[in-house]
Amino acid sequence: MKYITTLLSLLVLPIAIRAASVHGNVTDPQGRPVANAAIRLISTAGGSQWTAASGPAGTYTIDNIPPGDYLLRVSSSGFSEFLAEPFHLEAGTARIESVALEIAGLRAEVVVTASSTPQTPVEVSKAITVVDHDEIDNRDTPDLATALLLGPGIRVQQQGGPGALSEIQIRGLRPEDTAVLVDGLRLRDASATQADASALIEDFLLAGDSRIEVLRGSGSSLYGTNAIGGVVNVITSQGGGRTRGSVLVEGGSLGTFRGRAQLEGGWLQDRVQYSFGASQLYVANGVDGDDPYRDTSAQASITFHLSPATRLTARFYGSNSFGKLNSSADVIGTPPGTGVLPAIPFVNFLPAPDNPDYTRAGRFFTGALTLASQPLDGLNYSLSYQSVDSSRRYADGPAGVSYQPSGDTRSLYDGQIQTVNAHADYRLGRHNLLTGGYEFENEKFAYDNVDFTDPAAASATNVTERSHAVFGQDQLRFLGGRLQISAAFRAQFFELQAPAFIPADSAPYQGIPFASPAAAYTGDGSAAYYFKKTGTKLRAHTGRGYRAPSLFERFGAGFDPTFGYTVYGDPRLTPEHSTSLDAGLEQTFWTGRIKASATYFYTWLQNVITFDTSGLIDPAADPFARFIGYRNTRGGISRGVESSFAMSPARGWNISAGYTFVNAVERTPIAGDTLRTFSIPRNQFSFLVTGRLTSRLMMIFDVLVSSNYLTPVYGETVTQVFRFDGMHRINLGGSYRLPLGDRAVRFFARGENLLRQNYFEAGFPTPGRTGRAGMQVEF
Repeated sequence: MKYITTLLSLLVLPIAIRAASVHGNVTDPQGRPVANAAIRLISTAGGSQWTAASGPAGTYTIDNIPPGDYLLRVSSSGFSEFLAEPFHLEAGTARIESVALEIAGLRAEVVVTASSTPQTPVEVSKAITVVDHDEIDNRDTPDLATALLLGPGIRVQQQGGPGALSEIQIRGLRPEDTAVLVDGLRLRDASATQADASALIEDFLLAGDSRIEVLRGSGSSLYGTNAIGGVVNVITSQGGGRTRGSVLVEGGSLGTFRGRAQLEGGWLQDRVQYSFGASQLYVANGVDGDDPYRDTSAQASITFHLSPATRLTARFYGSNSFGKLNSSADVIGTPPGTGVLPAIPFVNFLPAPDNPDYTRAGRFFTGALTLASQPLDGLNYSLSYQSVDSSRRYADGPAGVSYQPSGDTRSLYDGQIQTVNAHADYRLGRHNLLTGGYEFENEKFAYDNVDFTDPAAASATNVTERSHAVFGQDQLRFLGGRLQISAAFRAQFFELQAPAFIPADSAPYQGIPFASPAAAYTGDGSAAYYFKKTGTKLRAHTGRGYRAPSLFERFGAGFDPTFGYTVYGDPRLTPEHSTSLDAGLEQTFWTGRIKASATYFYTWLQNVITFDTSGLIDPAADPFARFIGYRNTRGGISRGVESSFAMSPARGWNISAGYTFVNAVERTPIAGDTLRTFSIPRNQFSFLVTGRLTSRLMMIFDVLVSSNYLTPVYGETVTQVFRFDGMHRINLGGSYRLPLGDRAVRFFARGENLLRQNYFEAGFPTPGRTGRAGMQVEF
């Protein structure tokens, strides 16, 4: 009993010494109280959050807050979001922060991805796009890829209907140049060819109350591998406040049914905060009537506030899916194989044909445990462990057109990435925030192939790699926060283990000592200056990005019982490197109701990894006797301009638009004799209008238009580069919300591709005109 009393006193003592509080009133422009406004207090260093709701008199109180620097965000339906200037809380003080909400205005977002710490829009010195939960709901967006379609500088390529391969490309770069995060922690598939997140995107349903931040430009100094073109950060809700939730059901074209349930809140005066979401998507028919797909995703988190300064958070996100796949598009006839031909379906190319026995089963799970604390005023640290487990199963047989296996086959790809991260932020005076940390990563890749008609063709691979990384960042604030300067660096070191192959006889890479591969070094810097009087912000960002070679690129091999192993990988590969810069202008007008921005960007892929079939690899000189395979070479460049415009002309109305011009070229042709980068349209325009017609009725209208793009189609004897028409999509939706006391029912409907464009993505047909409708119960 004595020891328990001592332990309890140690937990209570910091509360008595350190705790502060914030309280105030929330009013409308006429000074009348606003009830049920959502108040969120955010630590600018550790990212901890406290929540409250205003009472009937508009008052609120948040207690038990450790001293430090904070942001206060207040939101209420029908008003523009309020974001207070950053302020400092002293130990034992009670600060008054009263808020007068405005009727109309653009949403003021607190972002974390630009610097890994919370920042106001004025403080951000990099190009950031935010897709909030309201936009996701209003556009009836089921998944991550669809949510990003309208963002400037972002190209989403979905090869078919729901469940088809989906890739995210930022600023004209490759899919593997985009890093995907969940709550700031990397999500990627160790078994994928480039070990990026592309194999997971098609199954990533937005199950919970999430928002998405997209950093455009190098992010490797903060987030490591793959963050060459940018970073997509899915930020899940921490919960807190009163218990609330919703249940959604909808159905429509393609034989689609979707259900979603969300629940979040807090217990014990928010000492325990929780959130949960689950979503299921079922498609009976798909684009060609024979593309069934199902996907179940779930997300949950729970946070225990062990004391005002210490919290423990457990979070998971997972998905389980199954679907039928089509074969790739095929060449018709005997085109020249050089130059560029206009793509004409069923004339010079065969759109991706149905493959009756080709299926994919996939699942991924990411779980994280994070302990965060503030032992001293100005010092925050976090310790986290995350595991990302992924698995894909492909089955195919002899049915279908073009090349098919002679019998039934099964290929299994399993990956696991375990990460331990130690991270600290220290505020050195009022103008300097230092960040430093260490990260350990253990990565595994396993491959198993079975040919049921020929047991001798069975093969398997198992590879493990470990890495250690150190990183740091310095953020400086001057002139009352109008001048922001940041600099960051990261170094990652790799350790390879000898791979295991089945069959073991004549297996490659055996008996060869592996020196430690080349390390990856990266750094970046950014600056922003805000002219408060005119509402003008100038910003610039430069950085060096990198991508670590995947385990398949290091040790990939194929096996045939007649010819033995064909080796593709090279353990000596060095990390890919890029240099990028961008400079931009942001301008607000009409007391914050209009915001416009323009950014010029340039990225040079200095060192990339390519799969070479040109004959440059000499089997006699190569230590692994390869004649084709992966090697390092120079990459291409991408430069262009991205712009955006947002306006809130009246209460409940928001208008936004984006335009991107990209000129991306390769140093040497990848296919044919074409230097222009594949799959990237040079022009892309998006437009979105959300309007509240009455207090209950809302409409949403969005447009996505892009110019043509080039992509190769691989035939049995020739590869031909085709020019495909760009996307021209017009979508329209609406909803009616019926209040029922503390609850509400929302009825909604949406029509997509209203012009019935017959659009092909890399030769894959995409949905024509579709519609769906449903209802959501909110409580």
